[in-house]
Parts: sequence; C-alpha cells; structure tokens
Amino acid sequence: MRFLSCCLAALALTIAGCAVTTAQPGKTGTVAASLPPLLPVRAYVADLDETGAYQLSPDGRQLMWSGRLGLGPGLFVQDLASGRTRSHAVRGTGLWARDSRHVLLHMDASGDENSHVLLLDTAADGLALRDLTPFPGARSHLHAQLDDSPDLLIESNRRDPRVFDLYRWVQATGELQLLAQNPGDVGLWLTDGQGRLQGRAAQRDGQWAFETPTGSPAQPWQTRFQVGLLQTVRALRMAADGSFVWALSDRGRDKLALVKLGLDGSEQLVFADPRVDVGEVVFSPRRHVPLAVALDPAAQEWQVLDAAFAPVLQGLAGPGPGPGRLAIGSVSDDETLVVASRLQAGGGAHLLYRRQDGGVQPLAQLASARRHARSPQGTQQPLHLRSRDGLDLHGYLTLPAGHLPQGGPPLPTVLLVHGGPWARDRALSGDPFPDFLANRGYAVLQLNYGGSTGYGRAFRDAAQGEFAGAMHADLIDGLDLLVRQGITDPTRVAIVGTSYGGYAALVGMTFTPERFACGISKVGMSDLVGLIEQAPPYWALGRPMWTRFVGDPDDPVQRRRMQDRSPLWRAAQAGGPILLLHGARDPRVKLDQSLRMADALRAAGKPVQLEVFPNAGHGFFRWQDRMRQFRLTEDFLAGCLGGRSGGFDLFEIGAWLL
Repeated sequence: MRFLSCCLAALALTIAGCAVTTAQPGKTGTVAASLPPLLPVRAYVADLDETGAYQLSPDGRQLMWSGRLGLGPGLFVQDLASGRTRSHAVRGTGLWARDSRHVLLHMDASGDENSHVLLLDTAADGLALRDLTPFPGARSHLHAQLDDSPDLLIESNRRDPRVFDLYRWVQATGELQLLAQNPGDVGLWLTDGQGRLQGRAAQRDGQWAFETPTGSPAQPWQTRFQVGLLQTVRALRMAADGSFVWALSDRGRDKLALVKLGLDGSEQLVFADPRVDVGEVVFSPRRHVPLAVALDPAAQEWQVLDAAFAPVLQGLAGPGPGPGRLAIGSVSDDETLVVASRLQAGGGAHLLYRRQDGGVQPLAQLASARRHARSPQGTQQPLHLRSRDGLDLHGYLTLPAGHLPQGGPPLPTVLLVHGGPWARDRALSGDPFPDFLANRGYAVLQLNYGGSTGYGRAFRDAAQGEFAGAMHADLIDGLDLLVRQGITDPTRVAIVGTSYGGYAALVGMTFTPERFACGISKVGMSDLVGLIEQAPPYWALGRPMWTRFVGDPDDPVQRRRMQDRSPLWRAAQAGGPILLLHGARDPRVKLDQSLRMADALRAAGKPVQLEVFPNAGHGFFRWQDRMRQFRLTEDFLAGCLGGRSGGFDLFEIGAWLL
C-alpha cells in the first residue's frame, strides 16, 4: 500500500498542472462564457498541501496540526524551539492532553459513530496508539480533563446503549473506574477541575431537572431548579473555585446569553446581544474565565470580555479588506501564545500570535487561498428578507466571480439547505462546497429558514410541526426574492442538501416540483416515521424534542400527519431527476431511507440515481468519498441546469484504489 501511495503521489505531481476544461451544457441553456477558469474537483477535496486544526500544547512548547501524510491523513507535532517535526499516520484532529506529550483522539472504525477514546504518545518511536475504551458496539467520548492530574473523565454507553455513564480513567493503572451510573434519564454530568461530580441534569415529566449531590445514601440527589425542554441552559465549564458554572442560557429571554449559573439555579448576566444568540466563547485554559465571545449576525463579530485579550483579537484579525472570520484554535496555559485561522474573501491563513511582542506568524495558507490564486472564487454577500408569515430570514448568496448581483443575465441557481435542522449557515464558514458550485457557474443560496439556531428560541420554535410546511415555504420565499431581483433563472433551479437538508431537497422535488429542475439528497430522510422509529438508541433522551417538532409516531393521528409530510409517499408527484447519495453505515438516517425512496421513484416512473458509499456514515469525511460526491454532483447538475463540469479527474483513480 505504501508503494502504491508513492506511485499515486508521483502521478498526482505529474498531472497537477493539467487543465480540465470539459464543459457540459445542460438541456435548458448554458452558463455565461465569462466565468473564471474551471478548477478540477481535486482542488476542493484532495489538496495535498491542506492543513488544519492547529493547536498549541498546554505548555506552549509544541504545535500540532492535521494534514496529508502521503495520500492519507496524518497528525504532525512540531517543537516550536527547534522546529523538529514528527508525523503520525492517524486520522482525526486530536486534543492535547494536559501533560503536553499525549494527544487524545476520538475515532470510529467505520463511520457508525461508535467512537473510541484513544491516546497517542507523540514522543514515542513509531505509532504508539492506545485504545482507552475498547468496547465493541459502544460509543465513548472524553468528558473532561483535570487541572492537576493526568487522569481523564470519559462517558460511555457500554452498559446501556441509550445513556452514558461517567468513568474516571486512572493514568497510573490504566483502569476505568465507574464514577456515576446513569439511572436512565441523565443527559448531562457536571464536574469540576478536580474531577468531582457536582451536578447532573435529568429528564423528568417533560422538563430537565438540575440536581446536586447531597451526600446522603438515602436520597443522594436534590433537585435545585428545572428547565423546559424547549429552553436551553448549556453548561460550558465550571468556575475555578466551583461556586458557579459558565453557561449559555435563554431562560427569561429569547436569545442565548453568557451567564454565571449558580448551582441553585440563579443567573447573573455576563453578556447578551438583542440580535442573535451568543455563539462561541473563548476561555482561559487555566483561569477558567471567558476571554471573548463571538456573534454571527450578518458577519462574525467579537466582543472582548477580558481587556488583555483585545490586542490578541486585533492582531489576529489583521488589516485585510472587508469582514472576515476568526476561528480561535487554542490558547497556551500562560496565555502568551494563541493559534487561530483567519478566513477572508479569497482565502486566509492559519496564524500563531505571540503576546510578548504582538507578532503574528503565518503557519500555512488555507486551501481556499490556493484555489483563489488559480481561479477567483465566488463572492458572498449577506441576504435578508421577510417571510410570508412574518419571520425575519437571513442567509448568504454566493455568485460566480465577476458576476454582479444586478445587471447580469439570470443564473442557474442551487438552493443549498443546511442540515440539523437545529444548525445554521454562517458567513465565510470555510465550507468549500458553495465555492465549488459557484466555480461551476451557479448562484448559491443558503438560507437560515425558521427552525435554524442562532436567532433565538422563538425563531427556532417556529418550526414546530412545520416540516414540509413553513420551513419549506421560507426556502421558496428566499428563492422568489432572487427571481424578482433578476439573479436567478426560475427554470434552472436545483435544491440540494445534507441530512435535514437532504429531506428538504426531497420535499422540494415532491411537494413543489414545479419550482425545481432537479434535486440532490445526501443522507436525507424520506420517511419521518422511520427516522424516529429507527433512531440510534442514544437518541432516546432527545426523542421528546424530535416529537415536538416532527410528531409522535405512536399517536395514530400524528403518524398519519408525519406520513403526509414524508417525500416517500409523494414519489408520484416528483418532477425532474433526483440524485440520492447515502453512506451505507449511517446510524442516524439509515440507508433504508434512500433505498425505499429510490424504489418508490422508480415504481412511479420517475428519474432517479442512487449512489451508495460503502465506507461512509452520516457524512462523507474521507477524501475519496468527497471526490466521488463532488464529481457526481457536478455531472448531475450540468445535465439538468446547464452548468460546467470538469469531467473525469485523474485523482479518481486514487479514490478507487485507496
């Protein structure tokens, strides 16, 4: 295999400069001739120079990152003083252990999400990888590291697949000691920096009850306060003295705010914004205090909470033109070093900030910068509209480079729907897919429909009972805006999405087939009843949330309503061609969802193409699978929208063989 990798690498270097310029006009027209150079798919999914997930060791002496090792994934560790770098043939981004020598990894063997916690010794010769949770069929993850101990707290559902028990892994003996057994209703364990159990959240009578230990064997837990299922109190970390918890909360307000949460349920407001939820909070790793918070209205904004951190943000943001996005990777224990990624229109870089002199050291270019140097990438702009039922909707429009929002010819358009649905699209997110579509000649609309997170509880809860209803109407309203503005050719629109977005694509093709020329569903559900009934066991505590939004299949009336909103039962109403992409090992949305949809479409005489990815789960993370996904996508869209396709990419040979 190593010999094969070397041969393929040599082949890659030989063909790297070869232009792929095949254009495939569609049935209803072609894209403008003034588009920038067509980039091959490999530039988006198999950049041999791509790196990411830069992270400082706690002592600030080493830097870790992920990148390509041969034609596979690798982890790299560099001594910052000497520059010496060691590589390790493992996938995953990793997390430094407190000893600044070991790295913690979460891995599943086959995309089934039964993850293990592994420990990599970065100083050992060869690959020294140790599985701390070798439990077949179980899902385990790191709960927390301790301030002054190499021991770890780990959660695992090895005993009961529905819920997670809390364990302490003892470094001295390698033993995994049970710290707290889940009675069947606990969704959160709260611990302090010394590994002591300080609280838990249990689902009781349609609410979350926060409880603290009493020390009494007769009644070991005491309820301190309760939170409704549709409210959010998200514990971030415990204060250094254990007297309160830093948390994001929407109790008594619509938007998530940063608060000091007392163990008795009292809250002290630290920071809130009337427009959007608080999104990201950066903490001091040793002092356990927040340094800054990030918000995402139209573009990312930062609010400094610790004045000493202001020069760090200013230095990392740089003088670049226009709004950008800053992703803080890690902060050294002494807070003198910070690594971050700066994303801007046309590229960006990974950076190291040194507080001692305010210097910013570029570590590596982002892959988007290399693509932009070869062919100008699409331009993104924020979008705002009022939905037909009065919601303020926000989103992003990406246009091919050189295409002006006004005055140009209407474009074929891809309505790209995010998954979740409890998620959201952001400006300059780093996702290469919208740029890929724009390079092929499409306008790309990403709309945060009702039900998306980030805009407050009322906006999210507007989606209750609105699958294939108001949620879909929001998408149509966004599309109508682009048609009215002359940006979109209404006869050449595709709807594309992943997970919930895949469901939305199938809804578009079966509920409003007159609006879409074609659609692509990636790991999307077609049957809402099947989604709930076949959910993985560890979704048990999340089921009440799903039933509030989607319906309860145990209720005959709701079951019929769920079927009415399931594309599977409307296959006969489908219009144009549909491409179904699905991972064979998907534990969330089972492959059966796409298999049955394909059968129903074929039985109704509708055009459908089903592509199964045998080594993928709920998402395609291997470059080989992404290569195949992007190639299928560009050919499919070229056939129905008239955009461009690069045609066969020689890297596909490597994807077949590796």
